[in-house]
This record gives sequence, C-alpha cells and structure tokens, in this order.
Amino acid sequence: MRNELEGQFAAKGMALGHARVIYSASFDVEEEPLAHGGIPNEVKRFEEALKVARAELAALTDKLSGALARDMAEIIDAHALILDDPEFTDGVVQLIRRETLRATSALRRQRDMLAAAFEAIEDPYLRARRDDLDHVVSRVFAALQRGGAEPERKPKAVDEILICETIAPADLAALVEQGLKGVVATASSPYSHTAILARSFGIVMVCGARAALNVVHDGDLVLLDSEHALVLINPDAIDLSRFRAHQREAEKEERRRAKQRVQEARTRDGHLLSLFVNAEDTETIARARRNGAAGVGLFRTEFLFLRQRELPSEEEQFKVYRDAVIAMAGKPVTFRTLDLGADKAFGGPLEVAREENPALGLRGIRLSLQRKHLFIAQLRAILRASGFGPIRILLPMISAIEEVREARALIEETMADLRRARVPLAEQIPLGVMIEVPAAALISNELARYAEFFAIGSNDLAQYVLAADRNNSQVSLAYDPMHPAFVRLLYLVADSARQAKRPLSVCGEIAGDPRYTPLLIALGISDFSMHLNAINDVRDAAAKLSRKQLRGRLARVLHAGDREELQSALKLLS
Repeated sequence: MRNELEGQFAAKGMALGHARVIYSASFDVEEEPLAHGGIPNEVKRFEEALKVARAELAALTDKLSGALARDMAEIIDAHALILDDPEFTDGVVQLIRRETLRATSALRRQRDMLAAAFEAIEDPYLRARRDDLDHVVSRVFAALQRGGAEPERKPKAVDEILICETIAPADLAALVEQGLKGVVATASSPYSHTAILARSFGIVMVCGARAALNVVHDGDLVLLDSEHALVLINPDAIDLSRFRAHQREAEKEERRRAKQRVQEARTRDGHLLSLFVNAEDTETIARARRNGAAGVGLFRTEFLFLRQRELPSEEEQFKVYRDAVIAMAGKPVTFRTLDLGADKAFGGPLEVAREENPALGLRGIRLSLQRKHLFIAQLRAILRASGFGPIRILLPMISAIEEVREARALIEETMADLRRARVPLAEQIPLGVMIEVPAAALISNELARYAEFFAIGSNDLAQYVLAADRNNSQVSLAYDPMHPAFVRLLYLVADSARQAKRPLSVCGEIAGDPRYTPLLIALGISDFSMHLNAINDVRDAAAKLSRKQLRGRLARVLHAGDREELQSALKLLS
C-alpha cells in the first residue's frame, strides 16, 4: 500500500530504488571489572582496534577516486587525526590502567568526556567535530567487537535508497561509489556535512521523515522527491509516471548543457552575474574554468593545515597557491587566510588548546594575529603567488576594524620585504573581509573604509544570528536562512557595499542553492561563490529572473514580520 512521509529538503532531485534499512548500531559495553593481570592484554586489544580503524580509513582512501576522493579527503584526514590524538587514545589507555575498565567501557567513558565539552555550544563547526568523534568511536567499537575478524561484507548499494538515522560522510562516499541512488536520514540536518556532500555528489537526500525507520522495510520500493521533501513508499502509477517525466526532463537538460557553449550568467533582462567557485585543489579550479566560472571566490587555505601532521612550510604553501593561480588562467583567485579554531585544530599541528566555547574563541583572524609567525609565512606564500596571476586576500572571522588595520599593516610590511628581495609581486592586491559575525555586518559601512571587498559567509552568519547549529537536527527548523532577521542583515551589508562601491559576494550554501537566487538578486548581490556542481543550476535559475522586477518587490520582503509573511513575499520573487 502506498505511504507518504514528509521530511526536509537536503539534496535535490528524484530517485527511485529499493530500500536498504540500517538501524543505529548498539555496542555491547563490557561492564565487569578487569583483573589487574589482564591490563596489558586489554591495552593491546584497544591498540589493535585502533590499527584496524586506521587501516579501514586508509583502504577507503585507496578505493575512492576522482571527485569523491577530493571531496572526502579532508573528512577522512580529520578522522585519522582523531585516531592519532593523544587526548583521545591516551585517555582510553589511562582509564583501562587506572580504573581497570575493559576497553569498550573505557572507550565509551572517554567519548562521553570529550563530547560533553561540546554539548551546549552553539558553533558553526562544532556538531561536525562531535559527529567526527562519534564516527571514529563507532569504528573503533566495531573493531573491538569483531576481535580481529574481517568486517561483514555487505551487498553493494546499486540503485538502492538508504534509510537510516544518520550516516558518516566516509560511509556515504563508499556507498555512492557503489551506485547508491538516495538517502533518507531521519536524524540528520539539511545543513550537515553529510547533506553538503550529498549535494556535491548529486545524490538525492531527504532529512527528517522520522517515521521512516518504523514504516519502511528492506526491499520496499521507495521514491524520493526531495523538491517536495517527500518519501513515497510503494509509489503508485501516478507517482511513477511523474518520476519518468522528471527523468526525461533531466536527460533533456543534460543533453542541452552538453551541447551548449559556456555562456555568461545573466538574468532575463540582461544583468550580468559573476559565478565563482569554492575550491581547494587545482583540478576543481580547472574544471570550474572550463565551466565558465568567473574565478575562485573562496580558496580554503586551511586544508593544508589539516591534511598533515606537521605545519606546512612557506614553500609548500607557495607551490599550492601558485598552482591554483595558474589553473585559473588569468581569472582572480581569492585566498581566505587560515580559518581554524579549537574545534578543528585541537590535537593537530597548530596545537590550539581546548576551549570552553570555540565559537567565541581563538579562531580565524584572531588566531592569525596571535600566531604572527604563522600568519606572515602564509602571507609571504600568498603574495609570492600574485606574481603568476590576479589574486585577492580574504580575512575570516572579522569582528572589529582594528583587526583589519593590523592585518593590513602586516601585509604591507611583508610586501615591502618581498619587494626588497626582488620577488615578483602584483602591483595591487585587494584585501577583503568575511562578513560572518553579526558585529561585522553591523559595522559594514565602517569596514568598507578599510577593505576593498566583502564576502558574506552565510552559513556562519546565519548560525550566529539565529543561535542555531546547522548540523543539529534538533534545531534544524530554527536554522533558516529565510528568517526575517537574517534577510534584513543581508540587506544591511548589501546596502553598505553599494554605498561604498565595494564588490560583494556570498560564499555560503545559499549562494549555490537556486531557491535563494531570487532573494540574493533582489538584495542587489551579483557575485556568488559556490560548489562547482552548482554553477549550472544557478546560471539557469538566473536566466529565468528579471532583476528589475525583483529589485522593485524587495520592500515587501524586508517588511515581512515572520517567516510565513516572508515566504509569501518571496513567492513573488520566483
């Protein structure tokens, strides 16, 4: 019998397949005390489980290829760092030795101690960090329970729809490689790292739909309609006819794009938009250039500090930045300086101390200005890359004008040193600031006197404004970029940029989501920076819109008092 469940949109499209239902694993924790004579063997047992978990991650890295490998590299490396983090591993060993706990009990205790530090914190990356910890702990638990046996080989996920509470990004990547068609994650958020990866992979995903695990069974035919946030179990003939029509239209659109020469992004009434790519490797940049990207709107430099055990040298950084500039072939590359804090850098080569609340702690520009030797080495590498093509420098986590002044002074001093050494540099290198903290948005008119351009980090700005973690499924409804307060703050920044004649871009998730394209154009924003896979969708969405009409209807959007009124006003913009 046909059944219909409602959820939340996470990754677009429609997908049809048979269900693979996965319930949350329950791990048996051994509560009985350990005899003192058994301590060495129990420590060895835990250390062997760590080796198995490391080997599994290494094997996954070897299996993935192409775009999947690139998208998963940072997450797999983050999991590997946790497995090598003394705060995690030594803590478990000490609990085994001091309190004579068995390995599974010590592992659970240590996990709870580490997770407790993050429980009550509202932070852009915090949930992802805690989820990383849980995914690693689950992997080690499984290795302990198998006792050295090979993991159970599951059938390939060809043409299947996964039904689960949540799924680790690494596990999703492996299933995508096998041919997974879609995901229903009952306890995930549309803004989780897993959902972002699903959009990157082109996998249909619906979140919420909490009853799915109770009503869907292995082998059931399931149709995902993410545009309407629906999960259809045993779809009827009308549903299947609609799916076939969607397939035909998608194939037609794919053929059209394949034949179409890359064109500029313009609205229906001819207004030019600049679509940039977010990137961290040269292959993505080269593909973006071929796809008509206007440049790199956000190059994430922090990946260099996360993917290795030692701090990258100036020369290592220079080679990466230089290659990125060369790959963009004359179009600008915007390098965001180191954007890390205690939530991501703890236990890594930066040696950032654990903090009570990393969201409000030493992160972004604050970390760079405190560790000036690291900042100057990075600036030297970025500035040297300017000799190979146009670049811009973007400062993250700005909350005060004094930070911009101090950073600019260091940049100018570093440029002078390099010029004295006769290092080829660009004559002018624009300096910009990320608007991702409410303080920066509120003083954006003043910041415009000290910065040549703005970039709105919409993911972080929305979380700080709405006090809702986008990775927390419990508050996923509170995290809503369509909140009137957030929309008004975007307008404030856009108006400051317009009056000061400063270029303004948006580089968060909403930049690459066609549902928000009408709103951003109405706000007067013309520069968008997004994942490579989103460029065509945003280009096509913009071509159907009239900027003049959108701008004329903006007043009603800005005067909306609640979400319902705002949504009603926004319907006029589509």
